[in-house]
Amino acid sequence: MTRKPSAGRAPARSATCLLAVVLSASGQVPEASPPPAAATAPAPAAAVDAAALRDAAQQTFLRLIDEKRYEEAIAIAAQVVDLTTRMHGQDSMEMVTPLTNLGTAQMQHGDLLAAESSYRQAIAIVERRDGLVSPRLVNPLVGLAATYARGGLYQQAAETYHQALHANHTSAGFYNLEQLRIRDGLSETFLGIGELAKANSQQRIQLTIHKRHAPEDSAALAEALQKLGRWYNRTGQYPEAQSAFQEARRIIRASGGDKDPAMVDSYLGEALAYGNEGAIPASAAVLKRGLDLIDSQEVVDHRKRAQLLVALGDLYIVARQPRAARQRYAEAWRDLSGDDALLADRDRYFAQPSRIGGPQLPDVVDVEGKELKASARGTAGQDEGVVVAMLTVTADGRADGARIIESTPPGLMDRQMLRMLDAAAFRPAMAEGEPVDRPDVQLRHAFRYPRPAPGHPDVPLQSPGPGSGAPGGPLAYPGSDGDRHDGT
Repeated sequence: MTRKPSAGRAPARSATCLLAVVLSASGQVPEASPPPAAATAPAPAAAVDAAALRDAAQQTFLRLIDEKRYEEAIAIAAQVVDLTTRMHGQDSMEMVTPLTNLGTAQMQHGDLLAAESSYRQAIAIVERRDGLVSPRLVNPLVGLAATYARGGLYQQAAETYHQALHANHTSAGFYNLEQLRIRDGLSETFLGIGELAKANSQQRIQLTIHKRHAPEDSAALAEALQKLGRWYNRTGQYPEAQSAFQEARRIIRASGGDKDPAMVDSYLGEALAYGNEGAIPASAAVLKRGLDLIDSQEVVDHRKRAQLLVALGDLYIVARQPRAARQRYAEAWRDLSGDDALLADRDRYFAQPSRIGGPQLPDVVDVEGKELKASARGTAGQDEGVVVAMLTVTADGRADGARIIESTPPGLMDRQMLRMLDAAAFRPAMAEGEPVDRPDVQLRHAFRYPRPAPGHPDVPLQSPGPGSGAPGGPLAYPGSDGDRHDGT
């Protein structure tokens, strides 16, 4: 029986590059850049055949991707595509993975038009040679959907993710675990257009998938609940986060007993949810229960112990109790100083100040610098802006002497940045086990704003002032929200 293509496949099969239309309208079409000389595929030699050369280039590509050297990875991926074309022909199934890898490197580097083209080529080959619901479609479709989402084309992203989900279900059934990344992509897409209920649904359905996929695997179900809890924390649904972490802990305790160290992460996530509600005593109590659990083990996990101590210190910083924070940070420093293998963790926590709480600056603003609602967002008619402040982060975790050193367009976000810093909380840098003042810290925030109409100047200058504080934003306990990392 021949399957008819569904309407949801249009994004991948259309001859028109959707991103080209949007990015061209917004003036964001990038110029092609020559491949860098720093990363080249192994030079051919008489004894090395084309397959070996391609395989060596592929290993180089994977290393560069792991190191996030995306521009160099693009050059290597293009060489793999060229070598594969010579070996198998440009319409062969062997081209699908190299083209998908090239698209991934291009997307990660921000070359969205090029990424869209690479993914489309891979999809077209699979559809011609292996059918419209081939499992080989999933990877390039997921990449194309993520590219659309990055370009602000959320509707097209959702349709393409659904096409990937259809191909996945056709080959692997309704309860396979490979689909989880597709549902995560759908969650992010729905979140981008402000449809939180739909985003939540894509996260909650993953619990059902885990239960049906492996009903006896309580550890996997507990981890799925903690993932759901992290999602709720990240999206400001704190009571739901608390419930998810508590249920995860109940499952772990039922199978592993009252001293199972797997419960520690659930304490950390639950404490974060309480802290973000402003329930400081409840948050501290949960963290201390986690510390008691670690200390009850025959062999103490000093890395995990330090993580909870740092989280407790962060909580006290946000609550403006620097003396209590100092004690927890110093104890964490000692935990991480007794083993050379933990020194990198110590540096990660304490080498530089880290913003851990306070208001968040918007990513998309109107001409007055006010946040745009999700329904009004997009990339058409928008420019990239940036505001950079220099400040001293004190040993008490506060900003001092903040001033704007860069602002594009001038003045649009200056006042908001200074107000944010006035209310922000920082984990201070430490030296020799003690918090210290750290001068000349730079904080950068990138955003999008409406492009001025032709013949009109940029938005008017604001008169930046020191600000008087702003409502608090989410806390960011160390390691408690591994599914997302903010760059502000």
